Amino acid sequence: MSIHKLGDQKWKVRWREAGHHRSLTVYGPRELAKKIERKRMSARDENRHLDIKKEVHFRMSELIDRYEQQYGKKKKSYSRERSILKGIRKTFRGRFVREVDGAAVERWYHDLTIVQGLSAGTAVRHFNVLHHMLGRAATVWTKDTGLTRNSADEIEVLRPDDRRDRFLLAEELTSLKKALGREAFGQHGGDESPPGRVISWDHYRMRLIVLTALTTGMRQGEIFALCWSDLDYGQGLIAVRSRLKNGKTRYVPMSTELAEEFRRFPTVFGEERIFPPKPGAKGGRQRVDRSFKSALKTAGIKNFRFYDLRHTFASWYMMNGGDLYKLAKILGHANIKMTERYANLAKQHIARTGNTAREMWRMMEKREGEGSERVG
Repeated sequence: MSIHKLGDQKWKVRWREAGHHRSLTVYGPRELAKKIERKRMSARDENRHLDIKKEVHFRMSELIDRYEQQYGKKKKSYSRERSILKGIRKTFRGRFVREVDGAAVERWYHDLTIVQGLSAGTAVRHFNVLHHMLGRAATVWTKDTGLTRNSADEIEVLRPDDRRDRFLLAEELTSLKKALGREAFGQHGGDESPPGRVISWDHYRMRLIVLTALTTGMRQGEIFALCWSDLDYGQGLIAVRSRLKNGKTRYVPMSTELAEEFRRFPTVFGEERIFPPKPGAKGGRQRVDRSFKSALKTAGIKNFRFYDLRHTFASWYMMNGGDLYKLAKILGHANIKMTERYANLAKQHIARTGNTAREMWRMMEKREGEGSERVG
């Protein structure tokens, strides 16, 4: 095997397989070309390359149609993913599914990020759709497509850094709670509405959404999907049934304070959802961005996003002696590694409390010394 430079960030990987010379073009750093070279050598040595029996003539256009009908249109995000599928179709429609290997996916992703200039987050959303589609092709529809593995697994994508350490401190929590009270009730302080004052439904809706995220760690989409039947006041639990991640129902704790907030929130006649879309909302999309930013401004809180409310819950949970594995279940993490980011925060907090323990020992030793002198 060999690697030849074709230009800036462009390489040709060549190897011999099954009596034939093979090659593919790789876009990116030389390290990526070396990585693909190793994978090709491994595949060749283990005799995992496609043989003639697996070369099924199933086109990508057929795969995209099937995926859109059976999966795409059932997603709540279909209105956004429709344009992504359109882009995938434009790139791969004339190919057989078996021809869309790792190198083809790499070129497509390179075009998204470099040529089209999409942000890392947007490009990852495009990649996730193609990855899911090829995953179905290699599992559920493998007999039709001839695929036995997801070719999108062969490349690494640049995912946006979402490992922020930003969470609300104690004084910020107090400021936000007061701001939410003022926003909801239209007054200058306090959480209770004065006699004769009409509560702003929009602001109270935002208040309840924020408090739910802050005290349960739920994602925004999961909160919007909540139904009144999901609230178990007797056991103090909320059933999270939204199919945003692994599709499984999980339960999060509902404090007595949050339960009271739900009891005070008015219901919409004939609507099972607690937070149904507002009338006229395009595509049923729901957001609290503007009202949340207004509350943050009132509270004097900067550099904070709605998603950081989830980080705030997890951070305070661990700093108050929470269990990492229980936190993973509460947050709905499929992999404990996603939750381990909070473990270090718990260790730091324990280390800080150790300073208090040392001060207590100094106090005890001082008193013990004084007592010994008096005895002598």
